[in-house]
Amino acid sequence: MRVWSVFAPRPAKCHCACAVRFFLLLKRLLLTTRSNRMSDESLNRNFAPYAADDGEDYMNEAQLAHFRSILEAARKTMMEDIDRTVHAMQDEATVFADPNDRASQESDIALELRNRDRERRLIKKVDEALTRIHEGEYGYCDNCGVEIGLRRLEARPTATLCIDCKTLDEIRERQMGK
Repeated sequence: MRVWSVFAPRPAKCHCACAVRFFLLLKRLLLTTRSNRMSDESLNRNFAPYAADDGEDYMNEAQLAHFRSILEAARKTMMEDIDRTVHAMQDEATVFADPNDRASQESDIALELRNRDRERRLIKKVDEALTRIHEGEYGYCDNCGVEIGLRRLEARPTATLCIDCKTLDEIRERQMGK
């Protein structure tokens, strides 16, 4: 076994393998940071906050239309990402001879699938929110029936609990150790 020093020239195949590993690592890093941001930011991206008028009824048609458009746009974006991932995985079905490259590719695929699973769960929540809009229940807390609030819904359009109930729920989770 030959050990290469930092200053000694390496064979050409080693440079190619290192370059492939480097780009796969860079791709994984970019996908991880992008998909971590995607979860909640994609729900209200490119939408101006709703400006409520004084005396305006809570969850009137204009507000419902605003949140419906946010949720539908987020759903469409996530579905396009899922389709793009499926096509990319089919196109990148390369079999590497080097075990390290294969392991890196499998790690990338596992990470991408985990992110898509997270988005799939978020799509389910978006669909539930759209159903609540259709049924006229959107914007009201599931536990106590109080208005959730426009600013909270702007931050998290899939919210089903008011801030007080959510805080109590989080305290209970911490105490139970879930």
